[in-house]
Amino acid sequence: MKKGLLPLTLALILIVCVTTPAAAITGGQPDGNGHPYGALLIVPGYTFCSGTLIAANVVLTAGHCTSFWTAAGIPEVWITFDAAASVDAETWVPIPGQGTWYTTHAWVTHPGYDDAAWPFTWDYGLVFLDEPAVGITPAELPMAGVVDELVGTTGQTDEHFFDVGYGQNGVTVGGGPYTRNYDFVRKVSEQLYSPSQGTVGTQDARWLMLINAPSKNFGGGCGGDSGSGIFLDVSSAYPDTVVAVHTGGYRLGYEGRLCGRITSLNHRIDLPEVLGWIAAYLD
Repeated sequence: MKKGLLPLTLALILIVCVTTPAAAITGGQPDGNGHPYGALLIVPGYTFCSGTLIAANVVLTAGHCTSFWTAAGIPEVWITFDAAASVDAETWVPIPGQGTWYTTHAWVTHPGYDDAAWPFTWDYGLVFLDEPAVGITPAELPMAGVVDELVGTTGQTDEHFFDVGYGQNGVTVGGGPYTRNYDFVRKVSEQLYSPSQGTVGTQDARWLMLINAPSKNFGGGCGGDSGSGIFLDVSSAYPDTVVAVHTGGYRLGYEGRLCGRITSLNHRIDLPEVLGWIAAYLD
């Protein structure tokens, strides 16, 4: 998310986000140490995304984040895994001397990512920390095809998914232009699989679409949650396993066209093409 002009990809995400009654992780709860590998990636005072530590020095995020940083000539990104990041909510600048911060000067975007085709593309990015993260066990990568195993062929599943990110915590409206609220706290929202948001059978095979159900714990990601990890229940057969990255908030309409009605759109990690690309960058 950027404080000035937005490229088309990020602008579309933001437009959809602000049409919901409560943006960011709508509802949801502070995550605490529930997913300690959840990362905030921030260009101080300018833009931020979320991500997931998958190796001591590698963070998985969205390709539209890393692609934007490259296109904008961003020289450095700051990363923290603190449950409450020490960031000034007004300036988006890390508070000196507070919290644990890492930096990166190197990242890659999946070679198949195409901003013009977004979100029908390979929306994956990897960030390489200058120094390995200390005291944090990375999240597990999924086995190939695990999402298909969980949701089955009918789309009827009791599996719940959990979006973990640092996005904005809401919007304030009334009495003038709306304002977005930020606290840079890692949050988790519980979501349900949504096989038929829009026209059944037109979804991109790379997508994992989840329902944003407004309540205390349920919700969906929005501005700043781009790249946040989608996880399974800790009581499932695959605890601490990241199965997708958060992409944006949309649903499909007639013939697969994108509409503004909000649902959580995520890009799957469990595809062989994605796992193979990631593996090439891991030690």
